[in-house]
Amino acid sequence: MVAAASSAPLCRSCGHPLGPGLFCAYCGLFVLDPQATTIMASRVSRLGASLLNALFIILTLGIGWVIWWFIVAPRGQNPGKAVVGLRVIRTDGRPMDTGWMFVRGLVGFVPGLVVGLWGIVDDAWLLWDQNAQTLHDKIASTVVVRAHGSEHLLNAGWAGQLPAGVVQPGAYAPPLSFPATVSPQSSSGIADSSRTTSTKPSAKQSSNDFSEWDRVRS
Repeated sequence: MVAAASSAPLCRSCGHPLGPGLFCAYCGLFVLDPQATTIMASRVSRLGASLLNALFIILTLGIGWVIWWFIVAPRGQNPGKAVVGLRVIRTDGRPMDTGWMFVRGLVGFVPGLVVGLWGIVDDAWLLWDQNAQTLHDKIASTVVVRAHGSEHLLNAGWAGQLPAGVVQPGAYAPPLSFPATVSPQSSSGIADSSRTTSTKPSAKQSSNDFSEWDRVRS
């Protein structure tokens, strides 16, 4: 038993052996974070965020909560989590986006319309789960961490290094560039072409045409 414990990888934060979970059982460090600053959200703070969400929905009649949700969802948060200081990330360390936050919320809400006790069991599941995941966390492959210390995951877009042979995709299109000034040669070419294509008769030519028409009539 001692030999098996000594061969286990050690936590980069507290130095204790790591178990099979996504977080260190001693300090709560997210084991895939190379900077060792992302910490699991406490179960009490998770329940507090859920209660705040319910309160905000009642106070704002749902409208204000939805607007607030769209503001903070790109950071992996909902209004309750934003106030408490929590963030949702994927189990492989990737940050959340608005679309995946919507899917996660939908998975947590829709089954409750069919099974009445789903909401209670879903939220209570994190109390005994090793990674403090709710049932909809497990379905959506997400975990909840503290917002403070996990900001770099949003900027990096990935918790760890890219696998060998995989390159970061480039921009979708090259940036557009326009010349600051127009060269004199180009300006003269444009002027010449405008003079060539101009077909509007002059005033003198128009008067001569009318005089010729009067002579023919007479």
